Amino acid sequence: MKQVALLLLPFITSCASLSGGGDGAGAESPSAAIQQFLTAARRKDLPAMANVWGTEKGPASKALGRQELERRELIMIQCLAHEQATLGASTPGEAGRLRIPVELTLVTLKARPAFTVVKGPGGRWFVQDLEIAVLRDGGFCGATAGPPGAAGGAAR
Repeated sequence: MKQVALLLLPFITSCASLSGGGDGAGAESPSAAIQQFLTAARRKDLPAMANVWGTEKGPASKALGRQELERRELIMIQCLAHEQATLGASTPGEAGRLRIPVELTLVTLKARPAFTVVKGPGGRWFVQDLEIAVLRDGGFCGATAGPPGAAGGAAR
């Protein structure tokens, strides 16, 4: 019986991690939280974004209803289109938060919004906030990559 249980253990744990529940939320480090968040936004992967977006209490999906969560994520996706992201050095914020500038590049557009990350349950890191106004003012919101060499590529 022990052999069967040991053989099933990897299958059971992989199924638990696929459900998106529990301890898998957040990221191992502040930079990993931002990188995972940006990758998820690029792929338009709402569950993956929700996994690393939150507060010191945990993922935003536990605090917001599904419709509100998805609405906010879709707005962020519109402003986070990018071809390249470069993280800067972190600076301390209030209450243990860190502010990390991120240079985003999309064709000829560049913006440098600061992301605020916070340590949550289990020592996992979450993106709590980002300076979306910097992206909006930089022409990112609604911009698309377009074909290589295309200028601006703003969708109207």
